Parts: sequence; structure tokens; C-alpha cells
Amino acid sequence: MASGLLKDLKLAMREIFSSGKIDDDQMVSLQVVFGLLGYLARADSIVTDDEAAFLNNLMDDMDLSLSARKIALDSMNRGKARQIDIAVELERFLSVHPAGSPEVGKLYETLLDLAGSDGRVRPREKEFLQQITAGLGFTPDILDSRLEAMARRPIG
Repeated sequence: MASGLLKDLKLAMREIFSSGKIDDDQMVSLQVVFGLLGYLARADSIVTDDEAAFLNNLMDDMDLSLSARKIALDSMNRGKARQIDIAVELERFLSVHPAGSPEVGKLYETLLDLAGSDGRVRPREKEFLQQITAGLGFTPDILDSRLEAMARRPIG
């Protein structure tokens, strides 16, 4: 199921960003999505090989133009370096994609997929996801059920 959602996100992002021309809303989306992904990847102080592969594959699968890839990488690095404010980033994203929109759901799913990409969700990753869950307007029980499902998934 997660791979289907990831595929949907990849297709949506490819459609948005592959033209090479980036408007203001697309810029916000790129910056927020990859900033938050970078922040989450580094939440437990180390970016695992699985997380790095997930991020690289996402950018490749999205078929980003060179300028969009640069924005994504810069944003991801700012996130990893904790040079973003999560609440501000969520506000920026929600100003372009309202709560309940497919884009909000896809962002949330992508963050959850990244968190589980190495087969475990560490306490700091969970704290981050709790903040994201509330910030995007989801209820804590949604996160709890997703984390329980991840814990039951076979590794490998």
C-alpha cells in the first residue's frame, strides 16, 4: 500500500516539476516537502542508508528539472541542518495546499514512508511525526495506527 501512495506522490510531483519552470506555489511545495524530509531524515542524528536511498529515489522518480533538483537538495540540506521552523514550513504548505487536500495527504504519507524506510521509527522521529500530524490537521490516532502497522511489517 505504501508503495502505491509513494508512486502517486511521485507522479504528482513529476507532473508539477518536470517542466523546468517553477512558479511560486511549486517553489513553496518543493522547499517545504524536501525541508521536512531532510529534517526527519536527520531527526535521530544519523541519516541511514535506507533513508538516503529513499530520498534519492524520490528525487529521481519525480524527474525533477535541474533547477528543481537544486531547490530540493538545498531545502533538504537546510532541513538536515535544522535551519527550518517546522510550524512555519507547515503554514507555508497549508497556504498553498489546504488541510484535507490530496497534496497534504501525500506529504504526510511520504513523511511516514521515510520514517519507516529503515524498518524502525526512533523516538525523535516519532516526536517529529507527532508535530507534523497535529500541524497538518490529522488526529493522533491516525499516527498511532500507522506506526502500529509499520511495526508489524516484515523488515527487508
